[in-house]
Amino acid sequence: MACYTFFDRVKPEGKTIAPFCTHEGSGLSGTDRYIADATKAKVTGALEMKGATAQKNRDEAKKEVMDWLKKLGYVK
Repeated sequence: MACYTFFDRVKPEGKTIAPFCTHEGSGLSGTDRYIADATKAKVTGALEMKGATAQKNRDEAKKEVMDWLKKLGYVK
């Protein structure tokens, strides 16, 4: 809900949102679609990562984030 409150305040329509989340099995659960519907922004492919990876395997987490950012064209 914090994200939706933020979106209400900043009005991201016409901007690009690159969503990411951690989870323990639920994946995105449609959050990327909900964000697109709520904001009318362009929503990129999302990054979803197991919370255990984010907490306990920093090297793997960093690799996943960097691969995602490269795929989106934000880093080379």
